[in-house]
Amino acid sequence: MFNRQNLNDLVNDILYQIVDCENDPLWIAKEFFNSINGPFFVRAIRYLVNGISYGDEYFSCDFPDELDEDEEYFDGVKFRYHDDELVMSVNDFKEYLVIACKRFKELHPDQSCEIDKVLSDL
Repeated sequence: MFNRQNLNDLVNDILYQIVDCENDPLWIAKEFFNSINGPFFVRAIRYLVNGISYGDEYFSCDFPDELDEDEEYFDGVKFRYHDDELVMSVNDFKEYLVIACKRFKELHPDQSCEIDKVLSDL
């Protein structure tokens, strides 16, 4: 049964607590990381650290060296959340990735070592 405590638990498990879609130009990256939070987070982070795109029909993080021939080149890392897109620098990508991992480790201390191991390849 869903109750107020369940809602509080869901909100507390969000990696990026404040996402301002109106005023924050990087909100799409934050929503992407919020979307991958869960049982597949470590796998997703492993892909991203190795420059392998990750996502589904609703959200994704893409790298320019994985483009199909008919796709337009971009410089940096591209995030997509539903119909919105954002291209950010590789340095900004790494910064947001590390922040998301730090929050994930706070929420899941039992997976801290695994996250640290993945981030050591960054």
